[in-house]
Amino acid sequence: MKYAYLIVFVILSNTCFAQSQNDSVFIIKTSLDYIEGFYESDSIRVSTAIHEDLAKRIIFKNDSGFQLIKNMGASELIKRTVSQRRKQVTSHQNFEAVISILDISHDIATVKITQNIMPFFDYVHLGKVNGQWKIINVLWARLE
Repeated sequence: MKYAYLIVFVILSNTCFAQSQNDSVFIIKTSLDYIEGFYESDSIRVSTAIHEDLAKRIIFKNDSGFQLIKNMGASELIKRTVSQRRKQVTSHQNFEAVISILDISHDIATVKITQNIMPFFDYVHLGKVNGQWKIINVLWARLE
C-alpha cells in the first residue's frame, strides 16, 4: 500500500511540475513584455503585461530626507512608457533583461526583474487572471 501512495505522489508532483514549467514560460513572457516594452517605449506591450488594477510603488527620500512611498497605477505607467526617452548609451550596449522566478504557487508568482541599461530593478507579483498571467504589484528601487 505504501508503494501505491508513493506512485500517486510521484504522478501528482510531476503533473504540478509540468504546470509550473508551462506557467514559467508565460510568466517570463509577461515580465519581458513589461520591461522590454518600457525600455522600447512600447505602451502596447506594457499594457498587455499589466493588470488594470496595477499598483507600482517605490520608497524614496523627499528633499527633507524623509522616506515616502510613491504609488503609480496602470494608466500612469502607460503614460510614462509613452513619454520616457532612453538616455543615449555611449557604450552601445544591447538591452538585456534577466527574469528570476522566485516562486510560483497556484495562480500567483513572484519575480525579480533586472536589466543592464536603466538604473532600477523590480520585484513583481503576477496573478493568473482569466487564464492569463498579469502583473498586479511592482515594488521597485533605483540603483543610484
